[in-house]
Amino acid sequence: MTQHDHPGCACCSMPHLPSLLSKLPDPQQALQDLEAALKQALPSHAPVRAVFCGGPIYTVAANGNQRVEALGIADGVIVATGSLQLVETAMEAQMPGQAYDRIDLAGRTLLPGLIDPHAHVLPSALYRHWLQLTPFKGQRLDPQYSYESISGQIREALSQSTLPEDLHGDPWVLGFGVDPSLMKEWTDINAHLLNELSEQTPIALINASGHIAYANTPALRKAKLLNPDGSLPPDKGVLTEDRVKALLEVMPLVVWKDAVLQIPKVLQDASRAGITTILDAGVGVSGYKVEIDLLKLTAHLGPLRIAAALFTPDKERMQHWKELQLKPDLDNAQDKRFGLKAIKLIYDGSNQGLTGYQNEPYLCADAHPVPDVPPTGLHNLEPGALAELIKLASDEQWPILIHANGDHAMTDVLNGYAESLAPASEATDKKRRLRMRVEHASLMDDRAIAKMARLKVSPSFLIGHVGYWGYAFNKTILGNRRAQLLDRAQSSVQAGMRVSLHSDHFVSPFGPLRMMEQAIFRTMEGAPIKERAPLNPAECLSREQALRAVTLDAAWQCHMDHLVGSLEPGKLADLVILDQNPLDDAVTDLRGIAICQTWLNGAPVYSNPAHG
Repeated sequence: MTQHDHPGCACCSMPHLPSLLSKLPDPQQALQDLEAALKQALPSHAPVRAVFCGGPIYTVAANGNQRVEALGIADGVIVATGSLQLVETAMEAQMPGQAYDRIDLAGRTLLPGLIDPHAHVLPSALYRHWLQLTPFKGQRLDPQYSYESISGQIREALSQSTLPEDLHGDPWVLGFGVDPSLMKEWTDINAHLLNELSEQTPIALINASGHIAYANTPALRKAKLLNPDGSLPPDKGVLTEDRVKALLEVMPLVVWKDAVLQIPKVLQDASRAGITTILDAGVGVSGYKVEIDLLKLTAHLGPLRIAAALFTPDKERMQHWKELQLKPDLDNAQDKRFGLKAIKLIYDGSNQGLTGYQNEPYLCADAHPVPDVPPTGLHNLEPGALAELIKLASDEQWPILIHANGDHAMTDVLNGYAESLAPASEATDKKRRLRMRVEHASLMDDRAIAKMARLKVSPSFLIGHVGYWGYAFNKTILGNRRAQLLDRAQSSVQAGMRVSLHSDHFVSPFGPLRMMEQAIFRTMEGAPIKERAPLNPAECLSREQALRAVTLDAAWQCHMDHLVGSLEPGKLADLVILDQNPLDDAVTDLRGIAICQTWLNGAPVYSNPAHG
């Protein structure tokens, strides 16, 4: 088998979720627990009748990013935009004799509610229980992030008496978000290092990409992953594929009610970032329908609209969804708060985790090898199996989202789409109108961009790859030549594609304004101050393009643009009010803009105590 033909398990979905859901005592009880938690944490608000004026209002309408003087809403719907006189006339015509509030923006900026078209709600909730060992402080990189800083957190946890316990009553330290590529000095974590922290208490850490786990000797012993003589295996506690699953099976299982209490907190985090709609890009990891039911309930009682893509690793799971009679609701005909929108396929791994599937070896593959992973990374499916899944899904009129990070993965994914979407015919034209996507779309050359445009496929960029990881890609992981191919947003727009920006939360923090900033400036934030520069500035988006990528174009990719994404009469009144104008060229720190209020369905669901 060559280094370019190494299928494996590069899946970034949450492997802990199936274990948790398979042990639910009663799915109906789980729904009741979630309902109670959501109602307690997130009280509902009735829609108001109001006219907004007194600050910049951008409609982001399909015919252009128009700035208007006023906006009127009633009963959860936008009534009118335009001059104050026009809006007030429209409000009075629609509601004769009925009062409405006039809300003075006092110079603040009003935009459509922001959209994150690729995130993970349930996994994010589960991981909130663990030690947060990420390289982020809020929306920014932690300049002091290092192995020393995370080992200090682990030592502190080891001194606590409230560690989670496994089925045998033994305490564990569980950590999430470890990212050696963003440490001040790249440190290859393994059992030897973790044993220095404890040789008695099991320690298990998950890499930020979700593709790799690290364990000390006590944890490996629990999972029966040591050699027969009790010595460390060749991977030295750096685990991938089935060995990660073996570790997860013996780790402390999150108590369901504890996990439920975290779901409202994930929603609140998103609402505080101005988000009103997300697409959960991987519901159904466990195969249990209760995942879908939980997410639907979350959408109905929470501050977000939720679209969802069904995780589908093979044709058996595709058949399973069919047997459950699940179908895409592309028009939200049944439900404006929740809808199944797509099938989600994962083709390769993570470039910063050195598991994305590449044409050339990673520049640092020898210096930082990943056990059981070749120097060009991994792919989950053979190309023929990928093409078969694309055909099965598209024949049932499912839109498809395919995770592809490496350039080899991008070639295989576009070839797979081409088998189903080309040559042009009445049948393939119908499939093209399904708005097929490539998720992350990290590395694309000119040929890939041109082919994607011809196929009417569109990219959604995890733009944090440029801002947070750009310097590491440029200097250590890929090298300057290949790093120039990263997140080519402007080239995609120029080729006629509609693009979106996403967080992949839990991989990077919620923050559409931060994502706009990273797309507009493409600054490599991990570089020393003197080396901080844009990565391939030709790919910078304009402010207006970046705004559309987190509003209307993101809504379009999610089949939600008829409801949200712009401020147009008849659309749902999802809004965000900011203390500064992100379209003002004088404002460069977009992630520092305060979210004053977030409105869903014509009612405030978040008010900033300092700016509300």
